[in-house]
Amino acid sequence: MRVFHSNDHRGHAGAKEMRYDQLIPMCESPDRIDTILAALGDQGHRDIVEAARFDIAPVLRVHTPGFVDFLERCWPLWESEFGPGGFATAYMFGMRGMDQAPNASVHSMLSCYTFDVCVPFVAGTWTAIRSAVDATLSAAAHVAAGNGAAFALCRPPGHHASSDLAGGYCYVNNAAVAAQRLLDGGASRIAILDVDYHHGNGTQSIFYERSDVLYASIHATPEREYPFLLGYRHETGRGRGEGFNFNQPLPLGTRLESYRPALAAALQRVRAHEPDVLIVSLGVDTYAKDPVGGFALETPDFVRIGADIAALNLPTLFVMEGGYAIAELGVNTANVITGFAGG
Repeated sequence: MRVFHSNDHRGHAGAKEMRYDQLIPMCESPDRIDTILAALGDQGHRDIVEAARFDIAPVLRVHTPGFVDFLERCWPLWESEFGPGGFATAYMFGMRGMDQAPNASVHSMLSCYTFDVCVPFVAGTWTAIRSAVDATLSAAAHVAAGNGAAFALCRPPGHHASSDLAGGYCYVNNAAVAAQRLLDGGASRIAILDVDYHHGNGTQSIFYERSDVLYASIHATPEREYPFLLGYRHETGRGRGEGFNFNQPLPLGTRLESYRPALAAALQRVRAHEPDVLIVSLGVDTYAKDPVGGFALETPDFVRIGADIAALNLPTLFVMEGGYAIAELGVNTANVITGFAGG
């Protein structure tokens, strides 16, 4: 399987995040990619190439122009007000009853276009966002050209980003951009299988009223886990999208013996959708020791998950999402790819 990545992600580093009552270094950091690349090499995956560069047009097929303009201009605007160093984040967020149209102030933009404090901006954030899109679109083009599978090893991740909101480490929804690009290129139906520990609220929102993209997610119950407000079983789509959104929230502490039946149900939905391409939002924060997770999957379990996905025998695009237990992140991610490849 060919792996696409870009070193342009490295400048998105050095910020901090609020974890309940603590201000801590960002878990979503450049060393995530380093440890995954090393583990892929150790397991024999050496077809690793630099991503091609794409213009912004595919992003604008999914995200609003105002939002994309904000992502590009946020740090320069912040720096012009506060000077170099530090990081930009919102002081408050738009709420019901407020006029949520952003004005020229970077503070109003942050309030309107982000929904939590886990999407800080630094000098390299926009370049990293673009690099994640480049890796994803490069991998999508590889699959569209008739190759069976590809892996977009990208950061920052994307599945929490909706058409005009960033949050949960996510700025641009890489998987959604790839899905739309494939549809624009001639595909009739796409399926997105999200195996991240957290529900992909952004992906769900983008495709919630559409029938050409099936979204199937297995995640921690939102009553107990981020993003709290979306990811419930009763959310099945709206209008033309009714029946094309499939959420399977699972309790904290879930182990493989409970996880695999949920995965089988999701794969059955994918099979029935008959997609031209399957996109896997690959999060391995389902691992038992993940600092932001709450499931109990073990390292060998990820080989089984990869093999189960491969049994669909579909053209498949893996897009990297979460996973923050750095010591085991690389091998857990590589195990999915190895399991998919039959190793």
